Amino acid sequence: PPLAGCIDLRAILARAAKGGVLEPAELLDVRSTLAALGSTRAFLDRHETGCPALFDRAAGLEALPGLERDIERCLDAAGEIRDAASAELAGARRDAHRLAGELQHRIERTLAHEDVRPHLSDAYYTVRNGRFVLPVRADSKGHVRGIVHDASRSGTTLFVEPDGMVELNNRHRQAELAIERETLRVLRTLSAEVAAEAPGLRRSLDALARVDLALARGRLSYDMQACSPEVGRDGVFELPGLRHPLIPATDCIANDLRIGADFQVLILSGPNAGGKTVALKSVALAALMVRAGMHVAADVRARVDLVDRVLADIGDHQDIQASLSTFSAAMSALADILRHAGSHTLVCLDEIGVGTDPSEGAAIAQASLEALADTRARVVTTTHYNLLKEMAELDPRFENASVEFDPETFAPTYRVRIGAPGASSATTVAARMGVPQRVLDRAGALLDREDRRLDRMLAELSAARAALETEQATARAIRVESEQVRAAYREKLARLQERRDKLFGEMRRELDASFRDAHGEVARIIAELQRAPSSRRAASARERLESLREETEREQQERGLAPEASSDAASDAVDSTPIDWPRARLGDVVRTPGGGLGTLLSLPDRRGRVSVQVAGAKLSVARDQLAAADAGDRARHAGTSAHRSAAARQADAPTPPVRIGGASELDLRGLHVDDALDRLEAALDLAAAEGRDELRVVHGIGTGALRRAVRDHLPRSPHVVEWLPAAREEGGEGATRAMLRKD
Repeated sequence: PPLAGCIDLRAILARAAKGGVLEPAELLDVRSTLAALGSTRAFLDRHETGCPALFDRAAGLEALPGLERDIERCLDAAGEIRDAASAELAGARRDAHRLAGELQHRIERTLAHEDVRPHLSDAYYTVRNGRFVLPVRADSKGHVRGIVHDASRSGTTLFVEPDGMVELNNRHRQAELAIERETLRVLRTLSAEVAAEAPGLRRSLDALARVDLALARGRLSYDMQACSPEVGRDGVFELPGLRHPLIPATDCIANDLRIGADFQVLILSGPNAGGKTVALKSVALAALMVRAGMHVAADVRARVDLVDRVLADIGDHQDIQASLSTFSAAMSALADILRHAGSHTLVCLDEIGVGTDPSEGAAIAQASLEALADTRARVVTTTHYNLLKEMAELDPRFENASVEFDPETFAPTYRVRIGAPGASSATTVAARMGVPQRVLDRAGALLDREDRRLDRMLAELSAARAALETEQATARAIRVESEQVRAAYREKLARLQERRDKLFGEMRRELDASFRDAHGEVARIIAELQRAPSSRRAASARERLESLREETEREQQERGLAPEASSDAASDAVDSTPIDWPRARLGDVVRTPGGGLGTLLSLPDRRGRVSVQVAGAKLSVARDQLAAADAGDRARHAGTSAHRSAAARQADAPTPPVRIGGASELDLRGLHVDDALDRLEAALDLAAAEGRDELRVVHGIGTGALRRAVRDHLPRSPHVVEWLPAAREEGGEGATRAMLRKD
């Protein structure tokens, strides 16, 4: 939001509320703030959905365009009152300007007058007390008649208003006084307007301050690359990637610090100038920043306890005037901390117990830390005392941490490691600071043997830990790389599968279109035969049907859908149970070459081919490519009886009847007479077109109505020579054989 130009108006509003007249500069500050309020209000209204939290914080912020316009109308950018502010002011200014011109013209003529010029100390005029005057020599004051208004410091020059200009000067002065009175009236009016709007202005300024604070928090969070932590009240601090917020992210070593979940007190040890105090301050600042509603300089997984208070003793509080030594000041601060510490308190202590005898200081430090742990406070402390480092081994409420020291370069790495204490490495630090080697050698000889052994063990432990972490980092990098490769392969496979599905979909649509065209062609052939049946047309129809079949098979093979195009499908057919063709029935569920399920629409013809309906499409395949379906297949295909009905309904379309060697069979059972005769006529047309010898019509026995209708219709068909009852083994009176004409 455009907050530029906003000024703290509290003092100005207070003076205006008391009836004071505001100066033009103060009114310009009010106008600038009003402009910022209006711009901010407009911005937030436009972006309410994009920044709802900021919009809510601006509740109470209102623009005051009326007051802003009035100030803009009356004052220019330099704070001068405009003529438009008042008609009276504009008139007075015109009069003053005109009279000033007359005065200038008249006094210039007087300057040039030969009786006056010799008595002037200089050839110019000036203004004193708002009146035009001449610089007259003191020794010539009697030669220029008029009123003396002033004199030079030396007394040699008198500033005289000539008698002839008094009236004109009076009129000019009156015009100037009118300007002053009208200017004061305009300022008083504007000040009264500001006073009237003061309550609303204060509310708006408070809202603007909230918006400004939120934006400042956001800008700071962005600049220090901070995160919004999870905030709780369980005393847990999880601070992965914690940085000191005042150190640029590019220059600061991030550390993973935690406290509260597994332990209450973190004892941070290690060499001087290794980063212990920076880590300590970083934890304290994280807690304080969360209390202030700010983000923390850590990774996104950060978790911070909303503490009631942060108690800290960091640095040297020695005070000569108060007769406080370093140790006394530290004990005074420690006593205050012990009095106020409790649950939901974070205590940060830098070098607890220093400044006195080391053994006594360590004992006081241990007792103080135990007392703080008893209050359930969360504590982070730095130390060089070995006694404190041993506390983590004796009390589960305590945990060690250390700052790393590079064993090769003897330089600090500023990395904090939780779980192990650190060696102080005092002699190493002293050497880096330039202490002579002979002094260091003597110090090493004086050092207690047990202390030397402990420091050596801690250094070796730190080196081993660093090596292990390097190996772990390498392993993590390898794992991440392998996961990335695996993800890339998964993505590539998904793209290939998507492309395959798309190609198969396109092929299926093209094949369906070809099947529809084939069905249309068959329908046209049958229609031609029905209009003019003849052996020549039948032969032509057979050729066209054969050509159509071959074209369909070729398209299947080109798209990889025909049996010959898939070796896997062929192997599936061979491995599956073969069909018992003598027992096969119309509508049986069969396995297709591609492994799918289909419905049998015809039995094998002389070439061993059958018709199968698969996914709404009718295919012609070799019977050797089909396999018997098991019970599970039939259940998934919605039952055998349903598919037999579907096969029977295929007679509605101009498709060939079921083939049995050189004969054809048509099952009309269950149909009404009219529907049955329509299907019979279509079947006779197609059987004749295919050159069949006969057509076996299954009509059942029932009431005999369908049988009579069939046998009455057959003699009237141009394709039928005669009809005969079927043999007993072929259905007897339940079927009729129609012998077809062979022209």
